[in-house]
Amino acid sequence: MAETTMVPIKSGESKPRRPEPFTFLDDLEADMERFWRRPWLGFLQAPRRTPMPAGSAWSPRMDVYEQENIIVVKTELPGLKKENVQVEVDGEYLVIHGESKEESEVNEANYYRSERNFGSFYRRMRLPVGVTAEQIQANLTDGVLEVRVPRPVEASTATQKVEVK
Repeated sequence: MAETTMVPIKSGESKPRRPEPFTFLDDLEADMERFWRRPWLGFLQAPRRTPMPAGSAWSPRMDVYEQENIIVVKTELPGLKKENVQVEVDGEYLVIHGESKEESEVNEANYYRSERNFGSFYRRMRLPVGVTAEQIQANLTDGVLEVRVPRPVEASTATQKVEVK
């Protein structure tokens, strides 16, 4: 039988703490007790979301669907130019990545404002086996990147007899 080491009770605690690997269960239990005592208080006092800091990574929305044996991948990239977007086939993955850079400056009498926003993004999607990278087409129009991947021709799975000589 394995030996169990108990962690001493901290002052104010009513029960002994579990061995170190299981202390997260005590924290979870305490959180659940707080929730059930006053369930909505935690939601009402939830921290507000703050904007992402400059230079952070973001993940653009991506829709994937099939249309007439072509896999269509649409990615929302508002305000980006095609020079800032790269589409690559890396092994069995379609990789879309790039960088967003925006600068604005207002210089008026008694007023000056300069803002810079930038961030990078990276999306990766597994492609079906047999896709030919040379047949993939990408087009960026009005902030929407559309990548068209022709579905590979599937190998015949029909049984064929081979003559034995």
